[in-house]
Parts: sequence; structure tokens; C-alpha cells
Amino acid sequence: MNIPDEWKMDDAQWNALIHKVAELYNNLTIMRGFQYYKQKRVGPLFFSNRQTKHHDTSAIYDHTRSLTESDSYEAGTITAEVQGTEAYTVVLYMEALSTSRCTCPVNTPCKHMAAVLMSYAEQQGRPVPALVNAHATTSLKQVAKPVTMASSGRAYRFGGASDGEPTGKDHDASDGRQYSEIKEQASELAGMSIPEWHELFRDSLRRLGTGTATTAYIQEASDELYAIKPKLSTAMDQLFELQVLLYLMRYCIPPARNSITNTPVYLSYPAQLAVDTLQKSLEALLLQPLDCAGLQGMALEQFQARLGETAGYLRKEMMPETANMMFFTPVYSKLWLNWIVPQLQGKSDLLQTELGALNSIEEDAAKQAKERMLNGQRAVSKVTLPLPLVLAQGWMHYHLKQDTAAWQKLVHGSTAYGIPPEHLLQFLHILVDAAEWTRLVEWLVQLGPMLTNRRSTPLQDYMQLWNIAIQHVPESEHRMWDTLVSMLPHSRPAYEDAMHSRAQWRRWIDFQLSTGTEPLEFRVAVLQPIEKEAPELLLPFYHQAVERYIGHKNRDGYKAAVKLLKRLSKIYKKLKHDEQWEHFITTIAVRNSRLRALQEELRKGKLIP
Repeated sequence: MNIPDEWKMDDAQWNALIHKVAELYNNLTIMRGFQYYKQKRVGPLFFSNRQTKHHDTSAIYDHTRSLTESDSYEAGTITAEVQGTEAYTVVLYMEALSTSRCTCPVNTPCKHMAAVLMSYAEQQGRPVPALVNAHATTSLKQVAKPVTMASSGRAYRFGGASDGEPTGKDHDASDGRQYSEIKEQASELAGMSIPEWHELFRDSLRRLGTGTATTAYIQEASDELYAIKPKLSTAMDQLFELQVLLYLMRYCIPPARNSITNTPVYLSYPAQLAVDTLQKSLEALLLQPLDCAGLQGMALEQFQARLGETAGYLRKEMMPETANMMFFTPVYSKLWLNWIVPQLQGKSDLLQTELGALNSIEEDAAKQAKERMLNGQRAVSKVTLPLPLVLAQGWMHYHLKQDTAAWQKLVHGSTAYGIPPEHLLQFLHILVDAAEWTRLVEWLVQLGPMLTNRRSTPLQDYMQLWNIAIQHVPESEHRMWDTLVSMLPHSRPAYEDAMHSRAQWRRWIDFQLSTGTEPLEFRVAVLQPIEKEAPELLLPFYHQAVERYIGHKNRDGYKAAVKLLKRLSKIYKKLKHDEQWEHFITTIAVRNSRLRALQEELRKGKLIP
């Protein structure tokens, strides 16, 4: 996105912004804002003319799309929408940051404002970490802590050394003896279970002691683990790399909720950077197909066992995850999609077994809810399943081509808490990659309503997928229209764009008439194609609006009516209906002869003598 020149910061302004952030925002607010920024909850930024005078609704540098067509913007502001518990609008006064505001209930500088500032810094090409660490880079600097202390106040340790464990030189000597044993045990890695792998990892990393979950520390830990890796088959090498990444990611991520206060737990900034690096490596690894060439007999059986145990490990780790802190769930779905399912060669036994394990978790959740009700706790009419469970069940049904069952699970999750759109869109993108066009149409119809009440970006992606589907299944276009209508009013921008891009002028006009939209709300570029290709369709649209504007009985309404009457005059002339135009404008003037202000505006517009 190109930022207007007047909004670009020099180094002095950037340093001043860092100081201001440190002054206005506490560390917790900054960290929560960083989480929102990382989760891409910040919508497009809109820049007004940079004036210090407020409440001037000057033109906006609109480089993407507006929040709503009727929004007005104050001068000297950056405006953006942030998706929190609901959609909140943030208005930042950059000349007086402390007077900025947000529509959330917090009456002080909030995480939504901090997230918008980070998005602004990113678009400036400035380092977001400088804002995240604003307190450390200003007058609040402190002496650097030893590497063994976590910057978030939480120290990490690989392994669980007991109180009687040797220290100092004795400890090093003890580790030295253990290391040779670890190396020897690692030579049998292929025949060991995944829990035994993790125990071996833990023993190997005890030498590192306590440390902060940072990118540098994770790299050091990774080097330690690869030092004990024996010679393995290519497929087992891939699995070893996967397990190292998963083990280190588990190390970086705290429990989803504080065990004492039951409040959400957030990643520290260094830990977030480390997790980002691990996630990129995981994504790249799982995009590579498994190389099982040459595996047979016992070696093949061992690999398949380790792969199944990996799926079980991910299933366990992902269940406590929430929509805002989801790390293992995407790995689980990609493991099945890219590594396990291609090895099945059409057999469904393993998929059915996994689905059975997931259904058992659902049954246990129902039993626990029933027990709580019998114990006098709050009764629950319907059990709310964990989001990772719903997604996993959906994927298993998808791979089994049990689409109806998959939709039912996803509808349950969408109704209960709303499924993040990226997880829904992934199903559709996989169908595109597989070129299953008829099946894609059915999934588009079913998933569309689940994307309602979302920001515009998912709907843009959704409509692009519809365009691809219609190219391959042209007869499915009517289903797209029906689906978009069922998604109204949330699908309105996508619905209007689809009608306009496909030159469905009559459908477009009928929709505007039914919703009472004002013609003057549209840019000239939107109406020009209709005036050129089907001008007669605009007549009722303009006529109704003229009557509404005159009915306001104020000067602004009369001016708007005259503006539209001039457009009508051109259309009648283009259609060569001069007599009808003369009759219409005369009728308007005579019927409203007592409205002096209207008569004045009609004369100014040279519509009447």
C-alpha cells in the first residue's frame, strides 16, 4: 500500500512515536496489541488530509476499500477497523496521540489502538519490534538481564532437574557421562515410540539448562538435538525434523490459560518471534511429499507407527487451543492432508480409526457436561465442542468424502463460536488444487453462510473461488446468486461487485431499488457502464431518488435532486425521449411551485426558465 507523502515519517518523527507509545501504553496493552497485529485483525488504514484542525471531513486517501460507504473521516487522522470481540473502529490523532479514540469499552489507550499503530509502522517500513519494545528503547531502559532469564518474567528449562542434581563442574561431568548414553540410545530411534523420542530430547537438552524462548535459544536447542540424530531413512529424517520443530514449539508456548486466575495467556514478543520461525519451517516441511522410497518390511512398519503416533501427539496438543492461540491445529490438518492421506492409496481404515478417536473425545466431553449438570452446576442445553475437535472431525469427513457430515460439524462450530475464516477457506483451496470442481461448488454453497459477519477480505477470497468454480462449471452460476442472497446483508459488497462485474445491470438496479440506496452514494465510475449499456434501467432508480430528495424539503435535498435531474436529462436525450423529459420536468416544477428554494435551484441548474 502506498502511503501519502504527507504521512511518511522521518527518523525524528519515528523516534518521537516510540517515546509516545512508551508514555501512553503499558507493556500488557502493547503485548495484546501485538497479538492482534500478528493475527491480522487490523483492517485497511485510511489516511485523511494531515491537518491539525479536527472535524474537517476532507477527502480521504482511499487506497483499498472504505469501512462503509457513508463513513466520514476527520482531518489529521488514521482510521481503521480492528476485529476484537466485535468490530471496533479506531481513530488515531497522530498530532495528539493521547486524544485518539476507539469504540471499544476501554476508556484508556487500548490494544486496538496499539495494533493499528503497529500496522502503520509496518506500512512505513519501520521495525514493529521497536514499538513492541518501546519501554526498553526509551528512558525506561534497564541493564540487560542474563540470557537465562526470560524477558516476560518467565524462565524456561528443558527437562526437570531435581534438587539433588549435581551443579557446577560435577553437573558438567554428569552431563558428559549421560551424553554418551543418550547418543547410544538415539541409535535405536526408529524403533522407539514418539513419547520416548521426547524423553530423549528432554535428556539431551538438560545440558542447556534454563533459558528464554527466543529464536537464538531455539536454534541452539535444535543444534543439540540434531547432534544426537543417527543415520535414518529419508522418510524418518523428515519425521525427525517434524518432531524437533514440534517439541521446540511446545517449549515456547505456555498453557492456553493461567492455571490460577484462568485468564488468557499471551506469548512474549521473543517467544512469538521464535514460534513464527518454527511455524514457517513446519509449513515448508509439510509441503514436501514424504519420500518413502525403499522403505519395506520392519523399516516401513516402524515409520508408519511413528507417523501414527505423531498424529496422536498433535491431536492431544491441539485440543486445549483457542481460535486466538492456535498452533498445533494447522499442523495436524496439514500432516493428514500432505503426508498421511497420500500414503493411504484410497484405503479408509486409518481415517476411520482417527475419526473414531475424535468421536470418543466428543463423547467424553458430553459425559463430563452431564456429570457437571448432575453435580448441581450450571445446566448446558448443548455441549460446545473445542474448535480444534470440530475442525479435525470436519477434515476426517472431508477425506472420507462424507461431505454432509463435514458440513454438519462445521455448522456446529460456526454456530457455537464462529470458525476463523482461514480455516474454512482452506477446505475450498484444497478442492481447487485437487480440481474437484463439482464438489467445490457444493462446498462454496455450504460454507458461504459461515463467512457472514466477517471482514471483507475473506469474502473477496470466497468470490474469487466462485469465479474459478463457474469457469469450470458454468451452470452453477445461479447457485452463486442464491448463496449470496442468503448471506445478505453481510454479503452485500460481494453481491454488488459480482453483479457489476458480470454486467447484471437489471439485477443490480432491482437490488438498489429494493434497498432504497441513494444514487449519489455511488462513484461516477460505478454508474457509467450502466448509463452506456442500459441507460433505461437507471430511469426508475433516479426518479425515485429525485422524489425522496424533494421530500426532504430542505436546500440540501433540492440541490441533490437537481444534480440527479441533470443526469436524467442526459439519459432522456440519449434515448431520444425529449418530449417525455419536457413533460416530466414541467410536472416537477408545477407540482412543487410553492417550494421557492426548489424553484431557485431548478433555475440555477437551467432546468426551467
